[in-house]
Amino acid sequence: MYKKMLEQARQDGVTSEKTMWASIENINELLELVEEHHPDVYKKFMRRQHELLYGPHYNELLAMEAVASIAYTDKDGKRKEGAYWTVEQIEEATRGMSFPAGTTKYDKYVAFNSFRSDVCKKLDDTQVLQAGYAFYFADEDYIGQGKIWQYMGCVR
Repeated sequence: MYKKMLEQARQDGVTSEKTMWASIENINELLELVEEHHPDVYKKFMRRQHELLYGPHYNELLAMEAVASIAYTDKDGKRKEGAYWTVEQIEEATRGMSFPAGTTKYDKYVAFNSFRSDVCKKLDDTQVLQAGYAFYFADEDYIGQGKIWQYMGCVR
């Protein structure tokens, strides 16, 4: 119904940037209620909006949230949560690697921390970096951008 109303307003010539921003303010009030009462629905919506605006790539806020949600058991049987590497450590460790256009340092942060959580029982850190790179950033079978974005969207 809302979409139809906007389409009709556009056809009637009554829309402007000013009215569209006012409409966004109204929607924002509604989204605050959705966030409060249905946080999973809100997060899914915001993720879709981010992808629409910025493509399938992480920014700092979404990357920190994604990595904070990682939970795994290490090779010593200890339960771990969150990041193993910092953004800066990933940047340093991957300095000589070539990444697809558009890849952000936060894409790499999520990818390598996520991959490590899945394989740390069998692979050392150097192997994790090499295999994670091959899987997320040098996969000939994957067409498009943002494999880590798509992957994390599926596993969450």
